[in-house]
Amino acid sequence: MSTSTSLKPADGHTGLDFLIRSALAGGFAGGIAKTAVAPLDRIKILFQTHNAEFQRFSGSWRGIPDALRFIIHTQGVRGLYQGHTLTLARAIPHAAIGYTVYDRAGRLLMPTPESQTSTRRFLAGAITGLSAMPFTYPFELIRVRMAIETKHHSHRPSPWTAIHTIWTEGRYRGNPTALPIFHFYRGFTVSVLGTVPYRGGIFLIWETLNAYSRDRLSADILHSHQTQIHLAVGAIAGTVAQVVTYPLEVVRRTQQASGAGSPLRMIGFRETVARVWTLAGWRGFFAGLGIGLIKQVPTHSISLAAWQVGKRILDV
Repeated sequence: MSTSTSLKPADGHTGLDFLIRSALAGGFAGGIAKTAVAPLDRIKILFQTHNAEFQRFSGSWRGIPDALRFIIHTQGVRGLYQGHTLTLARAIPHAAIGYTVYDRAGRLLMPTPESQTSTRRFLAGAITGLSAMPFTYPFELIRVRMAIETKHHSHRPSPWTAIHTIWTEGRYRGNPTALPIFHFYRGFTVSVLGTVPYRGGIFLIWETLNAYSRDRLSADILHSHQTQIHLAVGAIAGTVAQVVTYPLEVVRRTQQASGAGSPLRMIGFRETVARVWTLAGWRGFFAGLGIGLIKQVPTHSISLAAWQVGKRILDV
């Protein structure tokens, strides 16, 4: 089996200097990818949470450009990037930590080409996905709350307003709940359940297809088309992982958005599933899948390819 694209021998790349360069490469990849698909990300969140104003656009391919035009008409071009600052605040450290952890975990679990099994590739990816979640999840929740805000105010929703609203949710007769910090972790459990197969699957497919391409393609083709190959492999990995785990993502988004409609309590997994089923049946668990693929495929394609470019530039 060929040596992985991302799991090169250490060659002295250890210590603080390596960690900084690895984190910079990962953060660069995450920021570039998220910025490229930010407008689609907001539309996907609005579809997933069954936003009343956007239900008429959901369910057809024409609905995506129509929804984009509607946001531009009612909120301006900046509305397409509502909450994007929070997205970057989460995505850059999440990618920086995740890709750095993957490099380390991969080398520990798969120190030799012979040890690069499917199970270990999947496990390395799952560890990567879970590594940054406790630290970056609140940013994602705040971003979702800002993304689902469609009321036409004279001012744009601010992160501080969203933070204050989330913090005060769960008050009963004016008294706060015991630990308001947990309000920022709505949907965290289902996120963990979805992240393991999602991230594990992405890196499993990424490493497997890259190894296959090295075995089948000539060195000249690999060298001259390296970025294109990485873009294609990243797109395939993102597509498969997205389709397989999408129902869990819908449940997660619904829980994240639930505080806006049920601020006095946290809704559980079963209740969320029942809500989605009652509202739209089994199709509700795939609401926004079309735009999810349109968004996630380039996200992972760009992120994984940019990660490799960053690693080459920074000699990681």
